[in-house]
Amino acid sequence: MKAILTKKETGTEQIRLDLAWELFFPGSIGKHPHYSDLLYPFTNWLWTVLGNQSGFMRQEQNVTKIFKINDMEESSLVFLIRILSMWFDEVIIDIDDESNKNQWTFPITNVYDENLDESEKAQQLIAENYSFRNLMPLLGPSRVFATVELLGPDQVSARLHSHSTIDEFYLILDGTATLRMNGKERVVKRGDFISKPAGPDLTSQILADQGTSVRILDIEVHPNADPRTKEVVHYPDHGEILLHGHGWSSIIPDSALMNTNEFDKNYEKGYYRKKDGSWEPKDIPGYEKRID
Repeated sequence: MKAILTKKETGTEQIRLDLAWELFFPGSIGKHPHYSDLLYPFTNWLWTVLGNQSGFMRQEQNVTKIFKINDMEESSLVFLIRILSMWFDEVIIDIDDESNKNQWTFPITNVYDENLDESEKAQQLIAENYSFRNLMPLLGPSRVFATVELLGPDQVSARLHSHSTIDEFYLILDGTATLRMNGKERVVKRGDFISKPAGPDLTSQILADQGTSVRILDIEVHPNADPRTKEVVHYPDHGEILLHGHGWSSIIPDSALMNTNEFDKNYEKGYYRKKDGSWEPKDIPGYEKRID
């Protein structure tokens, strides 16, 4: 099973990564979309293409696939090599002096190593006393979203929050910190593994308030491989509820939440709910106007 990345036009059927790259990353001309959510739909698309045409359990023997690319930054090329290596025994770069060298790569990254390859560097944000490194989708599209976050003293990982559809887990890799969870606090240290399943609406936040830097492996398990799947996120400290995902991008105050008893009782009545929570009668086809 062999994948060949080339800039050449060939007489054989080619998978046009050059066109796909421009479609998903307009105007990038081979540049890596540094820490961009667009990498996820691109990787999901490529994964689907590879699944339809490649795979180690296919009947065809000695399958070779040709992928046409344009000029690409090293980080973009390394990213493609990582993804193709999961589907092929050989990944050949047939451009310039790289011709016929097998670039097959293990699906491995190191959460401590600071000597990153170019594709890993492109998925890292660095600021004063803080760094954030996205491990996905370099390791392939998955329901898992994994990051390594390094907090300097007095830094905070995120707002106190809960997820409606995402299971979240934290592993403290280095340092000590304070975990806030559902109105309680506990000091956590290297080796502590913290679970926050979505069902109970547990809230969590990690504070680097113990006088040391803290390195955290943050693992989220999504319902599917698309991180833009619709979800409700609650931020109780801020009194906000975020509606996140495809077609959603809104916040509402959590103080606006109401008991569903009235809703259930009047489900088959015609009325309109106003912003302040009150209602007014309304003619709605198929329903008797609410009057109580």
